[in-house]
Amino acid sequence: MRIIKFLETNILYIVWFLIYFTLAWLMLGARLESFIIVSIVYAVSITIALCPIGEIILRLVEGCREPATEEEKNYLLPLFEEVYEYAIELNPKLSRNIKIYIIDAMYANAFAMGRETVAVTRGAIETFTPDELRGIIAHELGHITHGHTKALLLIVVGNFFFSVLVLVLRVILYLIQFISSVVAHFNVVGIVVAILAFITRMVTNTAIFVFIHLSQMILAINSRSNEIQADTFAYEVGYGKELVSGLYLLQKISMNVNVGFFEKMKASHPHISSRIANLERLENISYK
Repeated sequence: MRIIKFLETNILYIVWFLIYFTLAWLMLGARLESFIIVSIVYAVSITIALCPIGEIILRLVEGCREPATEEEKNYLLPLFEEVYEYAIELNPKLSRNIKIYIIDAMYANAFAMGRETVAVTRGAIETFTPDELRGIIAHELGHITHGHTKALLLIVVGNFFFSVLVLVLRVILYLIQFISSVVAHFNVVGIVVAILAFITRMVTNTAIFVFIHLSQMILAINSRSNEIQADTFAYEVGYGKELVSGLYLLQKISMNVNVGFFEKMKASHPHISSRIANLERLENISYK
């Protein structure tokens, strides 16, 4: 049942991972041997990404640290443990090893990683009230509950291996074009090869450009849906009003930038007003 729910929630992530896998296989020759190689590379990479060592690496990359000072421990840990306890009551299968970490950055942000990591920035701690932080923490635990963070790791792994192959392909095409342009000074065949190499390189770069932007827009659909689902989890845990308060504050301090259509399509989060409206709708339904 949990697997089916995970697939339903993250269907676009799963489908796009399979697309990355297929493209990597095709780029390596679409043979049985290349299929085995790609399978092994992805299996090892995903295993590392989802194991404790992989999560430690992710925390190091993001600059996460555990609360260290007495002030940090006395303020942040009780907030987290309170919300965590209610989250486990709602979802008894939630890992008992989730911890909260701090990122020493002054912008207001929070996110979940892997299976056992919730991180908040110094900016978030300084900006939001204790109640608002509770709502934000509940939201991040919602991401872990619904497997959003694990699904996102699949995309990161798939994109990394695909990006490496794309880089190798671009280097090969560049070398072919460079060598053929040198040969073109000596004979007609070299000129023809140089022209074909140039055309192939331009078509390949265009295809890669379109694919990358298309993937960003498609994956953003799944990401926006996940944000609403995590908000709903915060409401179900009992911190819907607190999260709404935090979102209203975030709406006030966010820069009012008018982004274009394609940027909106690639946005990983819904508009803040949409998230607030969804939570307020849930609150209003509960009163009826």
